[in-house]
Amino acid sequence: MEEWSTQAELGERLGIDAQAVGELLVAAGLKAGRHATDDALDRGLAAPDVTALGRPFVRWRAAEVLPLIEPLVPRIAPPAASEAPARTSRRTTPAQSARRSAAPARPVRGGGTTFDVVVALQAVADPNPGPTGWAYVNQETWTPASGALPFGTDREGELTATVHLLDESPAGANLLIRTASEYLVKTATVWAPNWKRNGWRKRNGETPANLDLIQLLLAKIEARAGRTRFGHAAADDEFVMAAAQRAAEAAREVGRS
Repeated sequence: MEEWSTQAELGERLGIDAQAVGELLVAAGLKAGRHATDDALDRGLAAPDVTALGRPFVRWRAAEVLPLIEPLVPRIAPPAASEAPARTSRRTTPAQSARRSAAPARPVRGGGTTFDVVVALQAVADPNPGPTGWAYVNQETWTPASGALPFGTDREGELTATVHLLDESPAGANLLIRTASEYLVKTATVWAPNWKRNGWRKRNGETPANLDLIQLLLAKIEARAGRTRFGHAAADDEFVMAAAQRAAEAAREVGRS
């Protein structure tokens, strides 16, 4: 049976409080204010509920949400992420203890999650715009893939890399893409679906930059049988750093040609 958790229960797993979890959910594009985003609801990551007193709140699908927000803990709440939470006089129920002990130590590696493939992806343009390299690394096997654009931006590189990754991934695999690029995460999960509903226009009526790549990316995501999820990762994450290094090498190589 799928486990649905409150913010407080997610926080117990991550060693932070419910308010900090809320900040992580907002940063990951899953929550806006006190409510889950349409994207989170459409993806089945969130479910509205009410307390016994009729107060609305949101439950979260722990197995999929934790891998998306756990990489953000050091950026948003470093003290809580690095130190054990202070003891309180509140009793811990057996069920809560079982949930904490069942939480994976490093869920983003792929083990203990519902994802079949977890990759870290990054792009580097030097200068920006200029020769652009992109790369992604499979977090289970450390297998890399990379490519380059003779001239482009880091954002074009990120979108190109993701399109390439989706082409190379089994259509039925549940895929988690981790990146330090907030632009890529929000484009794929929030902005692109909204722009599509609005006739590929932003709120101000302007056409989004890199529209051809964004349309191609969203079409490939929608065509997959498996789930495609995007999660923020810290720039100094070991897998992101490995992808960034390969991307920088690809950028230098195409710049010399």
